[in-house]
Amino acid sequence: MKPTIIDCDPGIDDALALLLAAGSPELGLLAVTTVAGNRPAPITARNARKILDLAGRVAVPVHAGAERPLMGGDARCNLVHGEDGLGGVPLDEPGAIAAGHAAVALVDILRQHSPASIDLVAMGPLTNLALAELLSPGILRRAGRLAIMGGALRVPGNITPAAEFNFYADPLAADIVMRSGAPITLFALDVTHQAIMSGPWIASFSDLDSRSGRAAAAMLQAYAAMDPLLHDVCPVAYLLREQLFSLEACRVEVDFRAGPDEGKALAHFGVAAGPGPVLQAATGVDNPALLALVLERIATLP
Repeated sequence: MKPTIIDCDPGIDDALALLLAAGSPELGLLAVTTVAGNRPAPITARNARKILDLAGRVAVPVHAGAERPLMGGDARCNLVHGEDGLGGVPLDEPGAIAAGHAAVALVDILRQHSPASIDLVAMGPLTNLALAELLSPGILRRAGRLAIMGGALRVPGNITPAAEFNFYADPLAADIVMRSGAPITLFALDVTHQAIMSGPWIASFSDLDSRSGRAAAAMLQAYAAMDPLLHDVCPVAYLLREQLFSLEACRVEVDFRAGPDEGKALAHFGVAAGPGPVLQAATGVDNPALLALVLERIATLP
């Protein structure tokens, strides 16, 4: 069992990724940290707590984090996932949110464990991770694997022509994390556009006859018509089965200047090209195997 922290902004695809993690005994969830993104920070924290409670993981703490990007201004939220962030699907009232800011929790947990002993997943704006790095320079390099959903490398963005939503929501934070020297595997739109849901696959969750399965089916039905892609599932699935993904070495910097390229990921492929540390970018996925893994693991939940 690998100790794991998940930083997220639920969001329906985040919710599915949390259910996948909760149903995977290989991942020892130490904490979930949340950030403003798909919805404002108070909502994303409640949503993470709701999903963990739904999955029976009531002992995993949820720490609320950044409410706005590093450079100030309001959080750049969206309504793709509905006003409540979960497609209006009714879930039980959540338990309590843990004390302490998410960034501080990240620093504390990574310091308390030996280097490379904890995997970290980030599938929202990277503000909490950047704050942790600013609070304790080098802290992200203590992760064993840092799997991030964000960016658009060789494909157009999904929030502007240049930028993917997570990087656009806090481009300075994204640039800080990309330059941190942490052992990053990046799941940009290049690969998540290949992680495609199908109608029969979504309907199969209803056949599970469990509260988690019914909730997953309802949320995905609300989401799939707008964005039938499993963006945030990819980095969690990678921790479970690296062989599902093909990878390519690159260096990435993020344009954080105001203007049409704000949030654009500038990728330099090949280890000798471009500035900054080398990371791995996922470029392909075995989509049938990915879908089968998600269904298999969520089927084990209550």
